[in-house]
Amino acid sequence: MLIRLRLHAIVADQVGDLHDVQVPAGTTVTGLLAALGVERDRAGFVLINGRRAPYDTELHGEDTVFIMPFLGGG
Repeated sequence: MLIRLRLHAIVADQVGDLHDVQVPAGTTVTGLLAALGVERDRAGFVLINGRRAPYDTELHGEDTVFIMPFLGGG
């Protein structure tokens, strides 16, 4: 199934400037992160279709996923 990606610049630098990705039916947010090579503890939060979602959320075709990493500063 096709998932649309919106990646924070830091994540895009890590995995490439992907816009869409094919994943098997039943893939969760954790599975998507693994497929992209993004460590779960580096993904601060994930939005699915504009709403924050837990890592065990199952994705559906045409979902839009935004991955925001933890950011530090001060």
